[in-house]
Amino acid sequence: MNTRLLLLPALVLIVITAGCITAPPAGENPLQPLDYSQAESWAYLPDTADEKPADVFYLYPTLFKTLYIDAMNTSDPAFRQGAVDDVLMKKDVFAETANIYAPFYRQTGLYSMLGNGTWTKDQYIAEKRAYEDVKAAFLYYLDNYNNGKPFILAGHSQGSYRIKQLMIDLFVDPDLQNKLIAAYPIGYTISEFELAQYPQLRAAAGKTDIGVIITYNTQGRNTSGKNTIAMPGAIGINPLNWKTDETYANASENEGAVFFYNNGSVSAEIPNFTGAYLAEVNGSVVLIADSPDSASYSLPELFADGVYHVYDYYFFYENLRENVAERTAAYFAQRSAA
Repeated sequence: MNTRLLLLPALVLIVITAGCITAPPAGENPLQPLDYSQAESWAYLPDTADEKPADVFYLYPTLFKTLYIDAMNTSDPAFRQGAVDDVLMKKDVFAETANIYAPFYRQTGLYSMLGNGTWTKDQYIAEKRAYEDVKAAFLYYLDNYNNGKPFILAGHSQGSYRIKQLMIDLFVDPDLQNKLIAAYPIGYTISEFELAQYPQLRAAAGKTDIGVIITYNTQGRNTSGKNTIAMPGAIGINPLNWKTDETYANASENEGAVFFYNNGSVSAEIPNFTGAYLAEVNGSVVLIADSPDSASYSLPELFADGVYHVYDYYFFYENLRENVAERTAAYFAQRSAA
């Protein structure tokens, strides 16, 4: 089964339509955050009839590539559907444990995220706008939805970058630190340098430590080029054995990969899909998935052959789901014992 063909349409929906995405809609101030008191500013809100004792604040990845840095438009139907589909594909990692809150935000384009960091004025405004949306959404969530519950932060790719920005900016606050079960900014770089510079960023060291960051960047054994997501100093943890060294986790430790159709419904569940181990490559710690066929799972139009960035969640889906539940249980056990 070629799972790439099943998963790809939802993830590159906006790549296909990027040429018709222009500026924010008329009346939308690019220097002001979206209005998160409006339900239409959220890609996903939970069903309060089935409320869990914990929440997750989730940010979707970059859903389009474009040469135009200010091309984000949250009123574009294709973008909105792509964001919703991504949440639907990720939500079961968290849904048994936490209430899911996923805002729309006016993200920057892929070319900006992978660029050299030299920004024009318009690019700077677009970058600022993306984070200000995320910050406003999170603060609105805290004031109006959280109701004192502990929470998880999660994202993928650009969403993980925004989670990192949020933690650097706001999580100097001890109250926020105390309410954080864990952060899952998967598929982006959290570096050793940042851990040293920002003490509120703490790397996970095992399976059930709390208030920590769980992150990794996935690629194959014989990747043909640099993993542009794993930048120098990137850290990682193995989601199969929860070790931070090079200990190999056999495929038998993989509880199951899960793949999806582009409407968010499951297309395949494959136990023991791949083994994995951490390795240092080009000055970064990366997660090597040793079984997938790169011809089936690479996206050469976006990344070097053998870079499995799109599949960071899906290759290890059931292990992540289990870990979210275990860390949340550990959080409540520690707080009740204190």
